[in-house]
Amino acid sequence: MVARFLIVVACLLPTAVSALEYRVEVGEPSLFDVENSIENVIIGAAEKMTGVPQPQMISHAPDLFSLSEALVNSYGYDDNVFIVDIDVDGLKTRLKTAGIDLWESERPEFLIWATEERGLERLMIGQEPNRIIERLMAASERFGVPMQRPLMDLEDTLALSPAEIWGEFAGAVNNASSRYGIEHVLVVGDRPERQSMKYWLFESNGEYRSGELSGVDADERANELVAVVMQYARSISNNVGKSRVVSDRVAGSSVSLQPQMQDVAGQWTVRVEYDDVIRLMELIDHIEAADSVTIHATEIRANDATIVLKTDLSLAVTDDLVSDFTPVQFISPLVYSLK
Repeated sequence: MVARFLIVVACLLPTAVSALEYRVEVGEPSLFDVENSIENVIIGAAEKMTGVPQPQMISHAPDLFSLSEALVNSYGYDDNVFIVDIDVDGLKTRLKTAGIDLWESERPEFLIWATEERGLERLMIGQEPNRIIERLMAASERFGVPMQRPLMDLEDTLALSPAEIWGEFAGAVNNASSRYGIEHVLVVGDRPERQSMKYWLFESNGEYRSGELSGVDADERANELVAVVMQYARSISNNVGKSRVVSDRVAGSSVSLQPQMQDVAGQWTVRVEYDDVIRLMELIDHIEAADSVTIHATEIRANDATIVLKTDLSLAVTDDLVSDFTPVQFISPLVYSLK
């Protein structure tokens, strides 16, 4: 009765407000949590509008989804379906006020190859059930980013092997992917026994970025990977026509690249080998002194360190900034030695 009354009231509201209708299947109406369902619908709409997972939005704006019912024009039941009519303009305003950018450009499409380390073997993942792939495909729907799996037929099996993936043969990956006509390629190398995962994001021109993520189970590793892929998808869709030569390698399992709340040009991962920790601290001070760079995360190990930078600078300019520290010896882009 309450739901029906609210629908009638909603009809009296101004109709100029932009709205979006969501439908939720209801198994048992007597056990259905209306308040929680409304909040989940608002969260789902916000994730699709921004490409940012809910935990990252909450960490940035803890009260973002409080009083979610204020973002609803109307709601009610139709047989076994709960219908929610969202105030889209109100949700967009709340996101912008929280400093979370909307993702209004075209979403890129990804082809997903996957391999898994099982003991001493590395095997391609075909069409069999796989938790990582399932979570990626769910994220495709969740964030509105098209993703497709290869057929894994005889042609695919002959075209690409785990050895070529782990050997980072970009030509082999792009040649195998060409039959699908999808510009962006995500390759996953899961290592369940090590509780870690390697990933590669390839472009059709052979350039790629790679990284390593950690997680005690497949769901945790998948969450980390989805965050990385969404950040990357936003960066390439928001920077059409801008080329970046990228080969990010995240050294160490505790550093993860998370989606950024601001629309920045890049997030670079710097690796430094060192002998003297004091000299390393001086390098970190040198980087922090730059107005155009923010240190997002730092992991220091016995003989090397990883520094994740958020910056508007290009790869080349970032490389120059780090190299300006006199004791640094250049090894390769974003990899240095202080020995």
